[in-house]
Amino acid sequence: MKTLVCFGDSNTWGYVPGSNGRRLPREHRWPVRLQAALGEEWEVIAEGLNGRTATVERPDSEGRNGLPYLLPCLHSHAPVDLVAIFLGTNDVNFVDDDRVARCVARLVRVVRGSEAGPSGRAPDVLVVCPPPFDGHALGPSFAAELDCELLDLDGVASYDVVGDDVEHLDEAGHAAVAAAVAARIRA
Repeated sequence: MKTLVCFGDSNTWGYVPGSNGRRLPREHRWPVRLQAALGEEWEVIAEGLNGRTATVERPDSEGRNGLPYLLPCLHSHAPVDLVAIFLGTNDVNFVDDDRVARCVARLVRVVRGSEAGPSGRAPDVLVVCPPPFDGHALGPSFAAELDCELLDLDGVASYDVVGDDVEHLDEAGHAAVAAAVAARIRA
């Protein structure tokens, strides 16, 4: 059996758009849908946290910076065959779009140096780039900055706009992300 860690923010956690903190039922979240698509050959571990950034310390809440947590997370689930990093949506509140890509690239380097994969090697990495939202299109900077497998969600899924909430996937978005990640893994 292979192990996949889905490292992300509220979109990995399953935040209901516009809900002020409600969570989608387990079976509707993209990591659980991905597990169903990949079958028993994979163990899919959802490591989603509301408000998580790639590397930015948030002034409004503790423990949301993904950088210090990523390495212990990987070692706690070792051996890890693949890490899917789906971050960047929250980072745009603190840094410009190009810097978001550099922050995610830093996480990729942590994974590659982790020795948390089979036989002490590094796990493979797939970065899932958020779809365009609220004037931000991270795909071009992710493609330019990241030296790893990249799945850009532009044209694959979109965030459901509910009132002021412009950054969360609805059930259809979760299904689309799971299908796209499964297809990429199979390829």
